[in-house]
Amino acid sequence: MSASGSFAPPGETASDLWVERSNLNGVILSGVGYGILFTLTFQTLFLLIQQPKSKTSWSLIGYISLVFTLATLGFAGNAKFNQQTYIDDRNIPGGPNAFTAEFYSEWVNMMSFGSYVLMSWLADGLVLWRFTLIWEKKYWFALFPSLIFLGSISSSIALLVSMTRPGADFWTQEAVKFGIAYWSLSISLNIILTVLIAGRIWFTRKRIVQALGRQHSGSYISIAAMLIESASLYSGWSMVFLICYARNTPLQNILLPPLGQVQGIAPMLILFRVAQGRAWSETTLHTTTISGRRKGNTTIPLTDLSTTVGGPGNSRDGFKISVTTESVSQWDGGKDASV
Repeated sequence: MSASGSFAPPGETASDLWVERSNLNGVILSGVGYGILFTLTFQTLFLLIQQPKSKTSWSLIGYISLVFTLATLGFAGNAKFNQQTYIDDRNIPGGPNAFTAEFYSEWVNMMSFGSYVLMSWLADGLVLWRFTLIWEKKYWFALFPSLIFLGSISSSIALLVSMTRPGADFWTQEAVKFGIAYWSLSISLNIILTVLIAGRIWFTRKRIVQALGRQHSGSYISIAAMLIESASLYSGWSMVFLICYARNTPLQNILLPPLGQVQGIAPMLILFRVAQGRAWSETTLHTTTISGRRKGNTTIPLTDLSTTVGGPGNSRDGFKISVTTESVSQWDGGKDASV
């Protein structure tokens, strides 16, 4: 005989139970995300520690340590609050849902929520930084995204303040207003940067494939590079959550807890590629020299063709590859035509 439903708490509807299940399942799923982030963090730190130390490497180590600390605080605070909800104070009138609504501004829960908000700032800031590198430090391109970034920070602060007021929680009218503004701006920022970063990588990949063939498109310009470098994981997850949050469906409770960990996983994937030496840097888009016998002009904005095509001196269809960092030229019947 199955016990499912036989000892359901009295006075709670099927809808109440579904909300409670979604909250609990969300915490479990965030544990999976924390495990992924834990593994990525220490793999990335291990690679960075082995490399020669520089100002950049120390900055990345500090960034990674801060993200992991915030993720740990966020996960621990969320786990503690759910312990209070389902174990320590489970006899509160109205059940766990009533406890969540009444004590949402409890300090341990606010510590968790605040940690995840700070992580979102760091995640958005990293993608913005990667955008400036991939677009060759053309800072005026980043002016509009930077304004969105500042707007996201402002609305997230307003959300935190609204949630800490007496009797407030995550679902009051004021909190929902600021919450929608916060995630809308953060998602908009990431979508804009995702399109621009992925577009830049795709365009470079297309030029390489046209000139040298698909097998030489390399790790810098693969589909995986587009998805990872643009932090599309966070964009996709947060967009689904925002839709559920705006519609006030219980699915939001499953998506919200792991969202904090996804905010750490997305930039950590980028930094893992940086530590491996496979991520785009400010020198990746410097030009190369291609010499050969094919007519026409070809411009391929990629630095290290030795990585892409297997080393200097390789050839394909009459092309002889040599690597420089300043100009792109092509031989046309023995005549050097710079492009």
